[in-house]
Amino acid sequence: MSDPDKQLVEACQGSTGEDFEEAYRQLFALYQDRVYSICLRVTGNSEDALDAAQETMVTLARRVQGFAFRSRFSSWVYRIAVNAAIDTRRRRLDAPRGAVRTTFGGGEEERQLEQATANSVEADPVGAASRQEAQALLQDALTRINPKVSALLVLRYVEGLSYDQIADTLEISLGTVKSRLNRAHATLREFLHHQGLDSLDPTP
Repeated sequence: MSDPDKQLVEACQGSTGEDFEEAYRQLFALYQDRVYSICLRVTGNSEDALDAAQETMVTLARRVQGFAFRSRFSSWVYRIAVNAAIDTRRRRLDAPRGAVRTTFGGGEEERQLEQATANSVEADPVGAASRQEAQALLQDALTRINPKVSALLVLRYVEGLSYDQIADTLEISLGTVKSRLNRAHATLREFLHHQGLDSLDPTP
């Protein structure tokens, strides 16, 4: 299996001390925004997302030496992030949600998103407001339905993973991915229906 991260991962595995820190710094830079994005969508708030993202990256640093390339490295990272986000959300189910801005997700990706939003509002303020409202409602839905269901939808529609990649990430069969996604769609549609939002596109 060809893995685009193989060389960088092997650099971490074959080094110690400052050499390891430098190799891991490159891995951290490569994955920090993607990990934070997954955690934010699953947990629903930036404070919990930061906790889950930090837990993910600490786990990555501890366990990268034992990674054996039985799956893509990216799938392994996503798996850790999903599990950390689900665990964090369950631990803080009843905790108040904050709006803390962090260095995770705060780089070029966030600036591009802000610029694209500004351009959209300027070009079509009514349409942009409607889209932003729909996105907010869908994000709210993701944080209210079962966290395993929301994680599956995030991997598919936010991160854009293929069915094969999701199967690799969650360590389940392709058929199971398809059946779980069908159930996830039904769960999301039911939630939106109860909110009177039948006309919304269910793709986050």
